[in-house]
Amino acid sequence: MGPRAHDGPVRVLVVTGGHRVDLDALLGMVAALADARGWVWAHAVQPSAQAWLDPRNADAWDALLLHDLPGLYLRRGEPPRPIGPDPAVAAAALGLLDRGVGVVAMHHALAGWPAWDGWADALGGRFHYAPGTLHGRHWPSSGTRITDYTARVAAPGHPVCAGLDDFSLTDELYCCPVFEEQVVPLVRHDADVSSARFISTYEHVIHGEDAAPDSTGHPPASDLVAWATAAAASPVVYVQPGDSGATFALPGYRRLIGNAVDWVASAEGRTWARSRRTPPHSDVPVAPDGPA
Repeated sequence: MGPRAHDGPVRVLVVTGGHRVDLDALLGMVAALADARGWVWAHAVQPSAQAWLDPRNADAWDALLLHDLPGLYLRRGEPPRPIGPDPAVAAAALGLLDRGVGVVAMHHALAGWPAWDGWADALGGRFHYAPGTLHGRHWPSSGTRITDYTARVAAPGHPVCAGLDDFSLTDELYCCPVFEEQVVPLVRHDADVSSARFISTYEHVIHGEDAAPDSTGHPPASDLVAWATAAAASPVVYVQPGDSGATFALPGYRRLIGNAVDWVASAEGRTWARSRRTPPHSDVPVAPDGPA
């Protein structure tokens, strides 16, 4: 994957919080990957994790592994709504990206900071728990669907896909905006992308799955389930699967996550990110417009 700025092991900060996850299975996967690949790692939980995500601590981490959902008020039976980020929190996140700290975002991390378009730019898309705007365009609530599918390698020559074969899984797919023209496709799926096959998340949260309508009216889903992009000087990989412990146990999924972490932590990954530092999606502005 290329040398890093230091000779020690890859240092990974795992961040969770804001949404349920099978934590034992997730951290078990991370521990197994760390043993196999020689990483050292720590775990932080939102919102207190923000204290760890400070540019003054940037040199402590080579990569962030995000399975969190910051910036969203989310309770069953109540409308989801954005919270923040506070300008100081946004500035700290931007400081990490300016320093080139690698990011691997998983699953519902794509819904983080929904009031901040810059964070969607950093990750390459956004999952909307509630109807909202993104770069001036109105979007309906995003859709979800748990189904069987095959994850198909789209970039066999990319380091994130090294040694990765197609693999089958049962996991949650999203119907949401993906900046396909700005990202590098890594893995695609073979499931139906028709919006009518997905359940609208906003009504699902408020009224329950049985009362929620489908996502008819939303543009069709992307077939991308993993991609690479750049945010300031940081290489970023997003991996959509990650809903269940069964997925965390899959050898193909573990290889995908392991390769992604190693690549975003590498000098090669950072050089690539700096070469793509062009607006509008690589430079991430401080533009929080939700409540603090």
